[in-house]
Amino acid sequence: MKQTIVSLMLIALLTPVIGFAQQIPDIPKVEYRGGIYYLVLDGKTPYARGYQHGKALSFPINLALRNFREWLRVNANIKNPGKMIQEFARNTNYIQSVKTALPGLYEEMQGISEGSGVDFNELFVYQSFDELFLFLMKSGSLDQADGHCTTTGVYGREGKPNFVTHNNDIPTYHEGVGTVLHIKYPDSDLEILQATFAGQIGQNGVNNRGVAVGINTLADLPVSDGGIPVSFNVRKILELNDRHEAIAYLKSNKFGTAMNYTIGDREKVVSVETWENNAVVLDNYPDKVVAHTNHTLQKNAPVTFKMDASSGGGSYGFTHQRLKLAIDTLSATPDTVTFEDISKLKSTRPILVNPGKPTGRTLMSMIAVIPQKGNPVLYNTPDSPNWFEYVKFEF
Repeated sequence: MKQTIVSLMLIALLTPVIGFAQQIPDIPKVEYRGGIYYLVLDGKTPYARGYQHGKALSFPINLALRNFREWLRVNANIKNPGKMIQEFARNTNYIQSVKTALPGLYEEMQGISEGSGVDFNELFVYQSFDELFLFLMKSGSLDQADGHCTTTGVYGREGKPNFVTHNNDIPTYHEGVGTVLHIKYPDSDLEILQATFAGQIGQNGVNNRGVAVGINTLADLPVSDGGIPVSFNVRKILELNDRHEAIAYLKSNKFGTAMNYTIGDREKVVSVETWENNAVVLDNYPDKVVAHTNHTLQKNAPVTFKMDASSGGGSYGFTHQRLKLAIDTLSATPDTVTFEDISKLKSTRPILVNPGKPTGRTLMSMIAVIPQKGNPVLYNTPDSPNWFEYVKFEF
């Protein structure tokens, strides 16, 4: 009898361990393609895919977080970056917003954290840099954050693909950790090529259904202390079937920071300006072309300060000039725009921001090519596009 009880106790103790071990997925092989980390995430749950990401890219994730803390110390004069990060996580509602509205992505973040061995709050704040900059500006640590991202789109050309593009002009703690995640969803045909940085949920990308997205900070629209951070909205959009579903998702949302989402599918590319509880689809572009920089394009928008062509809105440099360059270039002959034309535009100043500053320079350029039929293709650079060639990623 005593031996039976001991055996039952051992079974009870081992069962959770065995159950947990079954949840740990195979760790994917990491390729290094032209300076970009590439790996396939095929775990059966959001947590498992996050764990694959975190475990496989543990070294670059930890490197990026060390660079993040040092960046805060040097550029934002934060003496104790770790303490500030925890205060940001506790004193804003961003984490709870994601946990409530997007529980799958919250679980994926948990997986990344545990796989890489880094603190969850620090990992969350590291990728919520648009929201963090607002926090730093309110506290007086930064006068104004640099932001220069430029997105463009071309669509509706008979027999030719649509384009969605995004230059990421962001803080330099992202240097050297450019990543493309090839995400495969269980019990579904959905796949995503997610262009991002090691440890981050998403920055831009395209799915195999033909949905692509790029983003721009809108410096002159209102912000709030709650809502879903940008990177999580990007990933959610890439889980959808078309631009209509993406627009409906954005219209149901609350946003922590004002942002433009340039969203394309097999039919059309649109720009959606979002702030607080609002999402507005712009309708004032030339035929077959969209472009966006860092100021609102709405006629009666609730602007918080003026961003005119002469000032460019302070450190959001040349926002009007960048928009004009993109629109003028693409709308001149939209039916004949090629990949080479697009890549040249992305390396033309002032759309190209290089060398820039530690608070913002071109660190990634994405071009998504969306054919009318067949699989889209993602092209990404590991750093500034005038330094590096675009690397091709396919489904």
